[in-house]
Parts: sequence; structure tokens; C-alpha cells
Amino acid sequence: MELYEAINTRRTVREFLDKDVDFDIIQRILKAGNMAPTWNHNRNWSYIVLRTDEEKEYVLESAKKIAKKFDAKKYLNAPRPYPITLAQKMYAYAMPRQYTMLKEAPYVIIPVFKSKELDGKYVSRLNPFSTIWCVIENIFLAATAEGLACSMRIPLNEEHDIVKEKLKVPATYMVPVLIGIGYADPNEEKLEQNVADLGKQLHFGSWK
Repeated sequence: MELYEAINTRRTVREFLDKDVDFDIIQRILKAGNMAPTWNHNRNWSYIVLRTDEEKEYVLESAKKIAKKFDAKKYLNAPRPYPITLAQKMYAYAMPRQYTMLKEAPYVIIPVFKSKELDGKYVSRLNPFSTIWCVIENIFLAATAEGLACSMRIPLNEEHDIVKEKLKVPATYMVPVLIGIGYADPNEEKLEQNVADLGKQLHFGSWK
């Protein structure tokens, strides 16, 4: 698949086909992740791979509880002084699937990066966090180029530490995201997306 086609085709999915994925493909995708830029030139990332139902159920316990507790109908029908937004519609669709969109994926990939904690006092202190997201974007695009799709869950609040402990991740590493990889269900509902207007985003010389 040509690069721009992959960029324009990539989307987050939350429904997968019950179809196996060759692990050789997963390895190619992760090698693409390793080609991302790195702030310290060490590429000191690692990947934890979940394959079995037992592994996924154990690690995704928090996501399961959060998804089960979320009432999409109540959320959508809550009184608002403005029309419901696209972001809110997506949130209502995504939240109940925070567990199944990972559990039903043939593979869950969990990248970890070296950083004890995030310090946003200066942008440069977020370099480890910034570069792991370059890795993650490479993974998304490589998966798309392979004809696969990804779901993703960013651990919510204390969920990060729970997942980290369950996975026995070293204290000096952090978990930015959990990625489900598999073949997208073509029948999944496709919600409307906001399309950015590049003309309104461009500022030449300065903001004004």
C-alpha cells in the first residue's frame, strides 16, 4: 500500500473479525515501529505481546470494569445546553467497547518506554513520551499497509499502574497505550469524522 493511501485509510476500529494474524506480520509492524525517530538515539522501547484469552482477561480487567459501568444511552440523553458533538457521539460508541475491542483482537501489543514519570514543566522533558508516540503512529500505519487495523486504549488514571504491575514492567518504564491488532470487521458502524480545514490551520510567520 502506498504511504498516502495508508495515511488516508487508517482508522481506529473497535470490531475485529475472528481471523488469525500471522505473527510474521506482527513482527514486520513492530520493526516499522522501531524505525521511528528517537530523542536519545537508544530506541530503548520494548513490546509486550498478549495472545491468549487468559492473558488479555488478566491485563484488561480495569478496562472491562470501566466499559461495563458506562451507560451510553444515559450519556447521550443527558441534558445539554448545546447539540451533542461528534466527539461525544464517538465517546458514547467507544466507551462500551474499551474491553472487547482489545479482547477480541488476535494480538494486543503494549509498547513500553523508559521514563519513571512524566514531567511537563518543559516540553523537552516530554521527549521520551513524544518519541514513543512516533513509534505508535508507525505501528498504526504499518498495520494499515498490511491490510490490518488497530484499536487503542490509553490507560486511565490509576489503570496505568495496575496494568504496569500486572505486566511486571520495570519501575523505570511506562505504558502509553494498549493496541489491538487484527482484521477489521467491514460491517462495523462507521461514525462521522470531523475533517480539519488546513487553510484555517495555517499561520505564516506567526500566529497572527
